[in-house]
Amino acid sequence: MDAGKENLDCKYLRRFGAEIEVNAFDLRNRPAVNGNLPEGIHEIANLVYKASGKAVKIHKWAYDHNNMSWIIKPDSSCGIEICTPVLKGWHGLMETCRVIDVLGNSQINVDDRCSFHVHVDVSDLNDNDLNSIVTWWVKCEPVFMDSVPSTRKRNQYCQLLGQSEIFQRVEDDFYSSENLIRKLGVCKYYTINTYHYYNNKRKTLEFRIMDSDCCIDAWDAKNYIRLMLHFVERALKTGMPNSYYPGDCWSGYCWLDPKEVFRFLGFDGSCNLSPGLEQVRSWFLERLYLNCQQVFQNGVMSYAVRRVAQQQISDLINNAPITCFKNNYSLDFVTNELIDDSEQSIFGEEYRI
Repeated sequence: MDAGKENLDCKYLRRFGAEIEVNAFDLRNRPAVNGNLPEGIHEIANLVYKASGKAVKIHKWAYDHNNMSWIIKPDSSCGIEICTPVLKGWHGLMETCRVIDVLGNSQINVDDRCSFHVHVDVSDLNDNDLNSIVTWWVKCEPVFMDSVPSTRKRNQYCQLLGQSEIFQRVEDDFYSSENLIRKLGVCKYYTINTYHYYNNKRKTLEFRIMDSDCCIDAWDAKNYIRLMLHFVERALKTGMPNSYYPGDCWSGYCWLDPKEVFRFLGFDGSCNLSPGLEQVRSWFLERLYLNCQQVFQNGVMSYAVRRVAQQQISDLINNAPITCFKNNYSLDFVTNELIDDSEQSIFGEEYRI
């Protein structure tokens, strides 16, 4: 450990909650008869109860806020939605992972209609803090979207905020905090939104990018939740970027490339990372390698636009320290020791921080 570097770890106590989407047993996104509950909802509730050891409630679809128990309800896009209680810290993360691990081992079906959403508590923050988080999200968003498969990149329920009409024309350098929170509260289908914060007085930001893998893979869920919590804390510590200056990618709402995003997160070698945060870095890098290759003919995710990102991701992998990649790729530049997503890697106390 370099004594001259900043130490970063996963000692996050910011509260969070997750929405885990799975398919109904008959694969219908709505019950066969109006008023019925989806097929399999009681069996899934039983699995959640056994894995979490906490109360589980089943009810018809409705918005839920400040959950004290696990909630299972219909979902019109995929079949069934599983909502966690309000959680925090290592114990909350492990409770979520135990439930997802049981779902994955029970062969619960998920398809491209399913996704994984994380709500992060921001009740302790003011509007300027929220503005910093959202602004840095816009700057990092293309790289975060590089880490998810094409089904999320071209999904109406996961719309790129930086590509929305909100940012087509900004009169000043930045939106005012109040104005930006209001604009993000209009639609809940952006990659990040203030829909519940603005409309339902639930003081959370919702992150929607992760695909169905997270719903049945505890390794993915663990690292994704930690990445979102880490991103929030880094944005708060960094504060608002400087006003836009031509040629300066760190200014204004300018997008960052992967190497700049890794620098912002402290994943570029400039900081000492704890074992848990080293897992997050390696998981994120692996996801980038797997999914940045999935590009389209046109637009921001086209090969022509993402070729710099692809090269930078290859460089980051080539220069990575010992990592915990999930898969052993037959690539010349992946020569590091590889650790799989074993039970120990997910639940081991050595990765607590």
